[in-house]
Amino acid sequence: MSAASSGATASAATTPDRPAVGYTTAQAARLSGCTATQLRYWAGSGLVTPAEADGTYSFRDLVALRIVRSMLDAGLPTVRVRTALDALRAAGDDIASLRLVTDGRRVWACYDDGQILDALRAGQLALFVAVDQVAADVDAGVRAFRSERAEFVEHLTAQG
Repeated sequence: MSAASSGATASAATTPDRPAVGYTTAQAARLSGCTATQLRYWAGSGLVTPAEADGTYSFRDLVALRIVRSMLDAGLPTVRVRTALDALRAAGDDIASLRLVTDGRRVWACYDDGQILDALRAGQLALFVAVDQVAADVDAGVRAFRSERAEFVEHLTAQG
């Protein structure tokens, strides 16, 4: 199913609070569905940079990475994704707490349903990025990763 046909919409205002755990580039790539090369490029260009002091990615970074990937998958050029993120950051908005809508050319940060309805009334095909669903998916991935890591450590400890 393509991103445009998923028809998902939601707000990440329900993004679960997570303890400050940092994820390496390889872990963040796995959990966000992006490649390590993309993450390094985006970090170097300032699109999405690791938030943790030690250079690792936070949970909110993982959500932002998935959102960026979703917008790119919807056909939005990287330069427009960057422009949208810069505008949101300049306004003090956290990407993980908004409803984002794109028609493949523009991005709207929606604070109420009226703004979404206006975009649809104009007859524009819109992608609704389900930020809270993305956050829930990342959370499930993080939980699975922690479980796998614990099993691996337990296996190593049992052999040692």
